[in-house]
Amino acid sequence: MRRNTFANLIGNAVKFGGPDVEVTISVREEGEDRVAVTVADTGPGIPDDLKPRIFERKERGVTKKSGKGLGLSIVRMLAERYGGSVRAGDRVPGRPEEGAAITVTLLRYCPEGG
Repeated sequence: MRRNTFANLIGNAVKFGGPDVEVTISVREEGEDRVAVTVADTGPGIPDDLKPRIFERKERGVTKKSGKGLGLSIVRMLAERYGGSVRAGDRVPGRPEEGAAITVTLLRYCPEGG
């Protein structure tokens, strides 16, 4: 699950971010039982009107890049299947033109006895 999710997110950042894109991955605790992983980039960002729909099947922004519009819908499906969620935001809050930030929140892995 994790490999497909993050491979899709990093792949999208590189694919749509342009030749000089920088990708940053950060992890933070969300309460006692969840972690949030954010993949942020310095690319063109996601317009505000597209953010609510970007995780739907075959939804794509305006781009000449090839693709079927399935990657982010797969990310959402996998996150939800394992009790998590995903959301699209701005790398710099309120400034979508400065890059995207996709955050996946997942249940924390707790090995038995841990």
